[in-house]
Amino acid sequence: MIDPYIDPKTKILKNLLGITTEKVLTQAEADITYMRLLDSDAYFEKDELNYLAILEMHKYIFGDIYSWAGKTRTLNISKEEKVLGGASLVYTDHVEIERKATEIISDMNSIDWSSLSLYETAFKFGDLIAKLWLIHPFREGNTRTVMRFAGIFAASKGFPLDAKLLKNNASYVRDSLVLYNVPEKPEKNYLLKIVKDSINNY
Repeated sequence: MIDPYIDPKTKILKNLLGITTEKVLTQAEADITYMRLLDSDAYFEKDELNYLAILEMHKYIFGDIYSWAGKTRTLNISKEEKVLGGASLVYTDHVEIERKATEIISDMNSIDWSSLSLYETAFKFGDLIAKLWLIHPFREGNTRTVMRFAGIFAASKGFPLDAKLLKNNASYVRDSLVLYNVPEKPEKNYLLKIVKDSINNY
């Protein structure tokens, strides 16, 4: 199947910057999104944190790079994961993205987070964020968007996350999300630990 997001000449994601090599695009993306993420808290401070908010968040973070920023992917994807020996998780079918994401975010908003212990908060929040991440709503930029949404949501519910801890352990966070979602034998303790630490350390 032809991937409409890939430039057939350069073999990398089509982008608004005119970049034609993977290395340069990766660096440009890292630089631009870093600056966007720095002020994203204030930008979304008063917004209702629902399905539309996560789309808007992706657009805000990646809008200078990709024309499709803020729009859900239109095809099914797979990604090689080092932690799985090159295998991929099964991400949500693209036609189910809105329904599943709306359902999970609704569940997040229905919980009385103030009544939970630290362990209960970390367990429930980690579980819901892992499920939201597995949807992989976008062609690219899912982990950054979902984790930024997680940070803003958590702060709005009274348990801010240690953003520095999560940023400094970005690879660990992504690997822990992958391992959490392995259907045959999920390993959930890695994600639970860093979510609990990020709440406790704030």
